[in-house]
Amino acid sequence: PASGSAAASAPRIAPFVRKLYDMVSAGNDSIRWAQDGTSFWIGAPDALESTVLPRFFKHNNFSSFVRQLNTYGFRKTDPDRWQFANENFLRGRRDLLVHIQRRKPAPKGAAAGRSLSPS
Repeated sequence: PASGSAAASAPRIAPFVRKLYDMVSAGNDSIRWAQDGTSFWIGAPDALESTVLPRFFKHNNFSSFVRQLNTYGFRKTDPDRWQFANENFLRGRRDLLVHIQRRKPAPKGAAAGRSLSPS
């Protein structure tokens, strides 16, 4: 008989990722899926901050929201728009969300893009 331990060790969708998916899928004018469903865009950051973020998160700070996106591996796809993508964040594919995990911070003393060993 199954002990249930497999269910306990099954990957979980991070709360931020689950809420983000629900928020983008809600079809709000402030944040929505791009036409092809491989990214989402924020059309009105001010409206997102004042009305949408507080419904899904404990804060309404746009900068904190963008920082969280980066922490989970989302990247801007267009330098002139607030449009973000992650290879596992696709419209209609909630099953892929388990693969989006919070990235671990770099070890102390490690500078991005630089090696600490002498060359």
